[in-house]
Amino acid sequence: SEIPGHYVLCVLEEPDSPKLLPVVFDRSKVFGEDTSLLRPAGFMKDDVEDILRAQYGHAKTSSGYAAVSEFEIPPGGSITIASFYGQTPHIMDVPVISRRLTQIGFVQYKHSRARELIQQITSAVDTKTSSPLFNAHIQQMFLDNSLRGGVPILLGEVDDQAYMKNADEDARLKVYYLFSRNHGDLERDQNDFQIQPTFFSQSAVNYRDVIQNRRSDVIFNPRIGSSNVRMFLSFIQADGYEPLSVEASVFSIPDKSICLNIATQAVGHADGVRAQRELLTEFLSSGPFRPGNLFQTIEDHHIELMMTRKDFIHEVAAASTMTPNANFEEGYWGDHWIYYMDMIEAYLSIYPDGEFSMLFEHNLPYFYSPASVQPRSKKYVLEMSAGGGNRRVRQYNATIMDEEKQEIRSKYIRSTRNQQYVVEGNWQHDKNGNIFKSTTFVKIFLLVTLKFTTRDPFGMGIEYEAGRSGWNEGMNGLPRMMGSGMSEAYELYMLMEYLQKATKQYNHAVEVPQELDDIINAIIAAMDPLENEMRNMADDSTLDTTVPEHLFRYWDAVSTARETYREKTKLHFSGATKMYLPSFIDTILGRWMKHLKLGHARALALGYKGNDDSNDNLSPTYFAYEITKWESTGEQTEEGHDLVIALEAKVSLLPLFLEGPTRLMKSMDMEGAKDIYNKIRDSELNDKDLGMYTISGSLDKMSLSFGPATASTPGWMEHQSVWMHASYKLYLELLRKGMVDEFYNELVSGGMLPFMKAGYGRSLIQCSSFITSSAFEDPSVRGRGFLARLSGSTAEFLSMWALMMIGPHPFFVNPDTREAEMKLIPSIPIWFFPDDGKLSFIMFGAIDVTYHNELGKDLYNIEPTRYQVGLRDGSTHDIDGSSIPSDLAGKIRRVVFVDYVQVYFSNNNR
Repeated sequence: SEIPGHYVLCVLEEPDSPKLLPVVFDRSKVFGEDTSLLRPAGFMKDDVEDILRAQYGHAKTSSGYAAVSEFEIPPGGSITIASFYGQTPHIMDVPVISRRLTQIGFVQYKHSRARELIQQITSAVDTKTSSPLFNAHIQQMFLDNSLRGGVPILLGEVDDQAYMKNADEDARLKVYYLFSRNHGDLERDQNDFQIQPTFFSQSAVNYRDVIQNRRSDVIFNPRIGSSNVRMFLSFIQADGYEPLSVEASVFSIPDKSICLNIATQAVGHADGVRAQRELLTEFLSSGPFRPGNLFQTIEDHHIELMMTRKDFIHEVAAASTMTPNANFEEGYWGDHWIYYMDMIEAYLSIYPDGEFSMLFEHNLPYFYSPASVQPRSKKYVLEMSAGGGNRRVRQYNATIMDEEKQEIRSKYIRSTRNQQYVVEGNWQHDKNGNIFKSTTFVKIFLLVTLKFTTRDPFGMGIEYEAGRSGWNEGMNGLPRMMGSGMSEAYELYMLMEYLQKATKQYNHAVEVPQELDDIINAIIAAMDPLENEMRNMADDSTLDTTVPEHLFRYWDAVSTARETYREKTKLHFSGATKMYLPSFIDTILGRWMKHLKLGHARALALGYKGNDDSNDNLSPTYFAYEITKWESTGEQTEEGHDLVIALEAKVSLLPLFLEGPTRLMKSMDMEGAKDIYNKIRDSELNDKDLGMYTISGSLDKMSLSFGPATASTPGWMEHQSVWMHASYKLYLELLRKGMVDEFYNELVSGGMLPFMKAGYGRSLIQCSSFITSSAFEDPSVRGRGFLARLSGSTAEFLSMWALMMIGPHPFFVNPDTREAEMKLIPSIPIWFFPDDGKLSFIMFGAIDVTYHNELGKDLYNIEPTRYQVGLRDGSTHDIDGSSIPSDLAGKIRRVVFVDYVQVYFSNNNR
């Protein structure tokens, strides 16, 4: 009875007396010998009573069918059978649960409550355009995005002051996520589909997924402030990588007197509840916990609270310190860091006046994983080719579990009543045993420094030197092929550009770790002779695929510097720091950015020599490198292969992918982005028959060593299919760069949901992972979506929706007053407006906004002429002009004060 387990209970809904139905748990009685479970041979042979008479459940996977032997249904009548699936820690709980299920009206209540919960989540983006399908689509996308990224709630609202502030302004407020879980659904057997049966349920989520799905949360809930920026940047490690799995944050209250005070408020002073009071006090003070564990303990020990559970968790959260939590799991992916800029830009669109504080006033720790990236001398392996005719160098065992790091982490394990959490052990310390921290600016600066040293030998892409590539797992063989990515190189340039802009704007000196100063000096020492040689050489247009000696020498020097830095910081930081003046930071970033631009130019010059002319001047996405000369280190792998040092290399050119050109668009101005977009339209990436864009060109000539994409049929999975996330990134860049006409042309021509053409094969409001393209051999399947819903497309679409409805910068800092004001500049075509010229939507999850299009034309980059702001106290404020002044803008950003905003676009104010 003490063993937890799952159950299914089936109820026949009769008006006066709902009753439990027997369950068929022996699936062989239903399907017989048909293990495909397609033909119910047993059910066709025997009646229900025969099936129920002799069932056997051991040594087989159970079924859970409700069994009804006979029932009379009058003409026009119906019956309702409801099945409940759940988990309970004790089998004796099942009879209690069954009695609840058979109460009159319970089934209907649970059904309506589930629909109410979904409506509660999706109401945050309730939109009323001329397209009912689009209106439903945005809600579905928001729901699916929430299932992967989670729904943020604020805990710690213990008084009116907390209720009216954001998480940056009041330390008592804690941003906690519900419902998030790893991607996967019933169509994805390869991924875990887990929903924890706990209070405040959430599961571990892959880093790449959750950072994308949460990037716009501050737009939908401004009160979370910079919490996501700070959390994700805390996960940056000293080595420049991040853990794979993001888990629920943990709470702690080390002061036992505070815990006793909370417990006393919760259960009272009476002697009769002393045991409950002491148990709560002990739980709260004994180590890190999660809200779900706390409420489960209350349930298990039958603790009676004198306050509501909502008030109780607010009191606990307000008194707690909340710590982000993550787990290394496996491998270091090459692209986890390229999503930071999106999250920062989303925050700044709401809090442009919070930038200085975000960058320079928050000190963040460094995550400490138990794994280390190996130096090249330990991962460059000499092997025979598949045919056995040639020797070649490959990269293997790039990342290993490090016993020294594991030993350090084990010192900090904290054990609670229900679970163990690594808290201090998750964060890197200095040599004195203190958790080492840097400002947000310094952490980003450290990241870009390390990524700058990770450029490939030609200085073009960022190497996948830690054993894992980017999001396109169809190309997961790239790391062993010494592969690199241009998408990451373009994002590196944008991060550097942002840091340089902030340096010029705020002129603020920073303290960097001494170890970072050491590697920067090593980069400068390698860069000086490189630049001297480059001044006396021809331009890069004369390059062939062999890496020139001067570039290879520089690559080797900075790679060695990176390996030396990692060895210094593997166990701890020294704790010493170096002051960097803004002038130095500005100079070094400018110098590095010039080299990045040179690398971009080399990529374009080398990328498609000898390929189809239609692909000329489109950025490559990936490169691979062949080591053409090497020497042995004298050591071998455990398998007996020689370890080598690279002496010379040449680059291998790969087919066209959509990701590289799209990322390059992101880094360019409108004119440059439009040029790339037109070239994409003229390339093989444009599936003109479907009106969509494929993830890649043909991969038929590629070696199978590059990954499963090369083994797939053209038009299927990651081989030349329409990967919705990739194409949605392209559509988002059209909006970001002000190419609004082009964006809506793509929308209505069928490139995006919900306007896709017939043949999609599933609901037009629901995403797929990929769509079979015209390259697929079977014409009847082309244009059909596969692997439903939980795609990164949802994150891209929510960014599009925000740009469409409120523009890229709804808040801005007035240069005269230095205060934040508000201006709504949508990008909405006239045909999106209903006949009355009024389009409405929910802004910031709670405020009803209505656009009055009195101009009768497309609202593209057109400023409003006046506003009316209605507050929840019943007062109204009329504002003439295009901007809402700071006092009202502040109230809107705090959300709780404001009921509605009416926005007028007309030729005259009033």
